[in-house]
Amino acid sequence: MRHAILLSGACLLLVGCLNTIEVDEVRIRAEYAVPLVDSRVNLTELVGEVDERLRLTVDADGLLRFNYTDTVPAVTSDEVFDELRALARGLPLPITQRRQAYPFPAPEDTRLDSLRAKAGIFSYSLPNPYPRAVRIELTLPGVTRDGVPLQVRGELPAYGGNGDQPKITNVDAPLDFAGYTFDLSGGALVVEYAINGLDGEELAPGRGTVAAFSELQFDRIDGYFGRAPYPGVSDRLAIDFFENYEGGEIDFVEPQIRVRIRNGFGVPARAVVDELYVETLSGDTVRVTGQVVEEGFDFDYPREPGTVAFTTYIIDETNSNLKELLAARPTALNYRISALINPEADESITGYLLDTSTYAATITVELPLYGATADFQVRDSFAVNIGTQYREVTAAEFRITTDNELPFDLSLTGTFIDSLGNVLGDLTDGELLVIRASPVDTAGNTAGAVQSTTDIPVVGERLVQLREASTLVLDITFATTEQGARPVRVTDRQNLRVRIGARLTVNDQ
Repeated sequence: MRHAILLSGACLLLVGCLNTIEVDEVRIRAEYAVPLVDSRVNLTELVGEVDERLRLTVDADGLLRFNYTDTVPAVTSDEVFDELRALARGLPLPITQRRQAYPFPAPEDTRLDSLRAKAGIFSYSLPNPYPRAVRIELTLPGVTRDGVPLQVRGELPAYGGNGDQPKITNVDAPLDFAGYTFDLSGGALVVEYAINGLDGEELAPGRGTVAAFSELQFDRIDGYFGRAPYPGVSDRLAIDFFENYEGGEIDFVEPQIRVRIRNGFGVPARAVVDELYVETLSGDTVRVTGQVVEEGFDFDYPREPGTVAFTTYIIDETNSNLKELLAARPTALNYRISALINPEADESITGYLLDTSTYAATITVELPLYGATADFQVRDSFAVNIGTQYREVTAAEFRITTDNELPFDLSLTGTFIDSLGNVLGDLTDGELLVIRASPVDTAGNTAGAVQSTTDIPVVGERLVQLREASTLVLDITFATTEQGARPVRVTDRQNLRVRIGARLTVNDQ
């Protein structure tokens, strides 16, 4: 948790006051009562701005939740399209019959129904080896653009028997194939070739009759792509809730890890958890176990190009060891989630891929501020720079008065440290209860504000220590209402009012 939130209230305001008190020069001994702070805030305001991986959300009933969120870089469909491009980079079509079917190269265990080209060229060379004029018609009925089949027509004069044969060709200016679609639903690419005499007599294709596709690139494929794994991307989500943890227990009610899949692959898929474990405060690793790791989970897929589908899967204490993970004080969640395409290997279910298709996983560790804690301890330090500017102040007493609607006690001890790291002395002479928890009802909701007053004298040796100190180390202990005996709810409607005043004694110079 952002400990500035929980250290705020009296702790942060007190430290701020120690650094900002200014006393005008005086020449007589006197005592001054100085009001320093009168502030009313709620926990949402105390959070302030947080980074892109941590958000504080508020439920409809006001319950606050810490959300640690990370989205891994999107996984693209490049692997499939790169393989297809390599297989179909050059596709010669030697024509020896009037109708021929050519197998289209495809990745193993796939069945391609159609492909749309975003780039490529189509060339042909259609000679006339006969000593008579002919009409030629080349048709690819399954290759269309805007519903019109690819077709080449023309007439050639008779071949005189010497030199090059007359031919229809575009070798010097091949056809730009972008926007054409291959229909492979029949299982092959069909080529129809007619070379006929002007009287209609059917003739056989001459030697060297050929067409070819080259430099093909595709932006859409339809069909069945086989049961195949698709690799994910590893990532690490830092969790700083326990960053300053020193001891004690905390128990969250209904925490969860939320996995949200954004899928642009138009095929059935299943999430496969390759890696999911936490790093702990003690330096150990604890793996997530349970149904999600053993079985994965299916996620939805779009049915129309240009759309995406979203699926959310919840990992909680009912299907995993999440309670054990939180008890280990996690500092980071490491994960890699891959996909298994067509997990049931059902060839009757066809789909599509675009060259822009992606899927991405967003992981959110959600810690609701609903739970219980007893003696949960954290430590933080604050720079102080009192120096010699307060030599005229010979004694000070700070009074902290709080009106608290938050359902937890806050106690603290403070230690002054000099610039060499030496301990100079204590701020508080033992633990002080500076914020008293509000009572709660049976549902864990607070039932009103509780006022408490704490006096902290800073005189004699302690004042000397304060002047010499460069750092104040605060050890803070939290306990929810009734010392963690029941779960409580922290909401954005619970306020904390902190009033701090100081009584200063100034000697004559």
